[in-house]
Amino acid sequence: MKKLCFLYIALSLTVPAFGHDDAVSKETLKQLFPEAENFVNRKKALTAQQISKVERDLGDLVQEADRNLNVFVAVAKDSETQKMRSIGAVLMVDAKGTAGFIDLLVAYNLDGSVKRVMIVSSEHDKALESEAFLGQLTGKGPSDSWDPEGNFELAGNPARAKAVIRAVYRGMHLFLAFMS
Repeated sequence: MKKLCFLYIALSLTVPAFGHDDAVSKETLKQLFPEAENFVNRKKALTAQQISKVERDLGDLVQEADRNLNVFVAVAKDSETQKMRSIGAVLMVDAKGTAGFIDLLVAYNLDGSVKRVMIVSSEHDKALESEAFLGQLTGKGPSDSWDPEGNFELAGNPARAKAVIRAVYRGMHLFLAFMS
C-alpha cells in the first residue's frame, strides 16, 4: 500500500527529465522503456536507515554522490483500469574504470531486476557497449548471483567490465532503497 501511495504521488506531478548533472532526453529514456508514455523525475535523499541497508546488501560504503538519488519513473496506462501507473524506473550510475568514470543509464523493473543498460559516456572500451556483454545483465535481480568473474562473460578491458557490472548491481540496491 505504501508503494501504491508513493506511485500515485509520483504520477500526479511531472517535471522535465534531468539526471545526475546532465540532461537525459525523453528519447533516450524511451530507448530504455519503449512502452512508457511518460517519465516523472523524482529526487530523493536516502535516509540513514536506507543507506545502512544498502551498505549491508552491497558490503561497501554508499558514496556521497549516491545518497541523493535522481530517478526517472517510467509510467504507462494500465490496460485494465486505463489509469497511469509506474512500470519501472531509470537511474544514472557511474562505474569507476581504469580510464576514468563510465556513465550508465540503467532501467529497472519494479521488482529491482534489470530491464536494460545503456552506456552514455564515450571515453571507454567500445566492447562494453555490445549487446553480448550488456545483455547478460538484463533480467538479473537482487536474488541472483552478481559475481563478475563467475557469472558473466567479460568484454573488452576486464577491469572496466567488472566495474560496469558492480555499478549496475549498486544501482539496483539504490533503486530498491528509493522504492522503500
